[in-house]
Amino acid sequence: MKLSVITINLNNEKGLRQTLESIACQTFPDYELIVIDGGSTDGSIDIIKNYQHKISYWISEPDNGIYHAMNKGIRQSKGDYLYFLNSGDKLASDTVLNEVFSSTINSPFICGNFITESKGIFKQEYPYKNRDWSFALYDIYSGDLCHQAFFINKNMFNQYGLYDERLKISADWKLFFVAIGINHQEVIYKDIDVVIYNMDGLSSTIGGKFIHEERKSIVFEELPYSTASKLERLYTLEQNSYISDIILSRKWIFFIFRAFCKIGRISGFVKS
Repeated sequence: MKLSVITINLNNEKGLRQTLESIACQTFPDYELIVIDGGSTDGSIDIIKNYQHKISYWISEPDNGIYHAMNKGIRQSKGDYLYFLNSGDKLASDTVLNEVFSSTINSPFICGNFITESKGIFKQEYPYKNRDWSFALYDIYSGDLCHQAFFINKNMFNQYGLYDERLKISADWKLFFVAIGINHQEVIYKDIDVVIYNMDGLSSTIGGKFIHEERKSIVFEELPYSTASKLERLYTLEQNSYISDIILSRKWIFFIFRAFCKIGRISGFVKS
């Protein structure tokens, strides 16, 4: 089986309906759909039963958070690639999966474009198009990767482990940081709109300071102290400095990081 689509949900009946509908409409046949519900008390279970003919596995029971639920899905999955589409998000068109897997691919990661939605306002995003990943370590630390725009080879979980359930909001980011940033796993970019990503969820409302502190803890856990300190120092400088925008360009940040760490060898690549 080529793909496992994993959807987690808790008391989001309306969002779950639109998510499952966008999956059920796909023209791509070689996928399974796994739904992990956290014990919803609204009408979510009725929605799941309405789409049961499209679902390979589902369960509804209390869990210990987002990543505990995602890991349940991973353990049940049989696909070569895993794709996480949580309730409230939806695939951008009926042909997305066909377009992603239109040719034989065996890369660790596949990514595409995404559309954000917040309070009914839509915005097209192309953050990975023509992206320079030459300094992927700092790029990932200081930026964001949209989980819903990535298809992950299941071997990545075999190699780096399941999502870290100690983390509240950054376990998916940790996988990207370790696999792509530190270990230079290949990412293939496809210039297609993958998902309409709802921005009103936990990751968008919990606050940037909390997210950064969680990421900072990951960095100091995964990297030598000296390298982690330099990453954090550069991040703080970029956030707080009053130097002109030209001085604060990413090219300057990358140059200083390279000079600090002597890491011309630290690189990751995206192939299109």
